[in-house]
Formats: sequence, C-alpha cells, structure tokens
Amino acid sequence: MIIELDTKLLDLPEKINMNQFIFLSMILDKNQKSNQSVRKIVSLISDDDISYLINNGLVTSIERDGSITYQATQRLKDFMAPPKDYFDLFYDMYPVYVVRPDGTKCYLRANINKCRHQYNLIVGHSGAMARHLLECLDYELKKRTRENSLQYMKTMWKWIVNHEWEAVEEEMSDNTPSQINSYGTDIY
Repeated sequence: MIIELDTKLLDLPEKINMNQFIFLSMILDKNQKSNQSVRKIVSLISDDDISYLINNGLVTSIERDGSITYQATQRLKDFMAPPKDYFDLFYDMYPVYVVRPDGTKCYLRANINKCRHQYNLIVGHSGAMARHLLECLDYELKKRTRENSLQYMKTMWKWIVNHEWEAVEEEMSDNTPSQINSYGTDIY
C-alpha cells in the first residue's frame, strides 16, 4: 500500500504528530479502499491521537454496524484546497511566446482547453503533484533564462504531453556540478 503524504498538513494551526499526519493523509486520499492494510495502520494509531483530531474539528467519526469510519471535515478539506486553480497558476507562469533562432515568433500557450484537460489528468486531485509541476517549470525557466536558451522552450502542450518535467526533476535532483571544458582553456 502506498500512502501519499502532503506536507501542507504540517502547516495546520493545530500541531500534529507523525501518527496524526499519516492518519490525516490516509483520510484525505480519495483512492483509499477499505482493506486489511488500512486497518493495520489505523490500529497502530492511538485513540488519543484520533480524539485530538476529532476535538480540533479535523476529522469526524461515523459508527455503522460495529465499525468506525473516519472522514475529513469540511474545515480540513477547505484548508487543503488550493487557493487558486493550479492550472491557472501554471498557465500564468508559462511564457506567452519566444523568438526562435530563425527569428520567428512562436506562441507557447496555445490549445488552452486541451492543455488544461491533460494537466488535470496528470495532476488529478493531488496538490503535491501540482506544486511539483510548478517547481519544475520554475526551475526550467530560470535555467533557460540563465543559459540564454529560452528560444528552445517547448510549447505548453508538448511540455505537458511529453512529461518534460521528468527530465527537469532529474536535473533538479542531480547535485553534481557541471564542468564545462571549452577548447583552449586548459593551461599546461
């Protein structure tokens, strides 16, 4: 079983511990099925931890047929909701146009509806994934600006469909310094 943890939960005004953090992450996961793995994890969380979440209005409990179901309150859902549609943030950050090396102007933000649809398919309801794409785009834009290679930026549609952020995230995680040896720079 894979549990996606959103660190935004750590910004809650109520201070939560690691068990409560994992518990809230499981409750907010819409793909979670009721199975043995979930029950095992919930059984490891103390009643005091769960009571704390209920008393602070983050979780509700419903008892049916001898089993207890926990749900996120509207207050918690509102806290986790993005302040603005993430695609709109992505769209605003993406360059409008670039001038290609041959001097032609290329508009990069065409096909907005197709881009929005594809973006939402990739991101789903994951705020963490949406923030990750924004970080990758920001990194690529800063790198291309620094290297004066913005003219080679792909259109938004190609950037999304070709999963360009995967190459960028590899580059972001690579901590080895790049060493450029130009012809004639070595002195003997």
